Amino acid sequence: AQAQQLLSLPGGNTLQGKRDTALLGLMVTTGIRAEETSSLLVKDLRQTYGGELSLHIRHGKGDKERLIPYGDMDWILVVVEDWLSSASITFGPVFRGFYKGYKKVRKGALSTRAIQDIVSSYAVSIGGHLVALTPHGLRRSYARILFLAGMDPGKIKQNMGHENIQTTFDYIGTLDASDRRPPNAVFFDVASYLRETPPTLNFPEK
Repeated sequence: AQAQQLLSLPGGNTLQGKRDTALLGLMVTTGIRAEETSSLLVKDLRQTYGGELSLHIRHGKGDKERLIPYGDMDWILVVVEDWLSSASITFGPVFRGFYKGYKKVRKGALSTRAIQDIVSSYAVSIGGHLVALTPHGLRRSYARILFLAGMDPGKIKQNMGHENIQTTFDYIGTLDASDRRPPNAVFFDVASYLRETPPTLNFPEK
């Protein structure tokens, strides 16, 4: 719900709104870092991995390459391509700044700092308080959302480019009691048990 709230904030009526919706949406649906977002090229958006439409990260942390399948969240490509079409971007950096007036797009990519500033300019309501966001927070949200949706932590780890599974669990964080509620994994026929159990006799004390 908070992710949906966030993506509705920039709006799609301006170039800036289209860019920011695409940027926030791609970070939430792929878990990429700010520096990875900065270096994305148009050609990176539609790669394949085992037949799955995927995002290509050419230079991740430690200069490691990886592919992140979009899965059922490939709707984000429609949002990103709406931004690219509106900004007349066909190649080169996906996310760019504007000249004064926010009507003409620059050629160079947004810096990591600029991406951090864009993300932090939006806030969502959490526990009745408006909370400004960070790229790292969106990355944590990606891990937690996928985990709560039932995705195996080892797969989340590979998508996020973590070296250690413990790092992935740290991103997932402490779960609420409702999220930790076990299913009925051990069955016992309590009704039959009670029918077969002799009643307990209570004798009054002398």
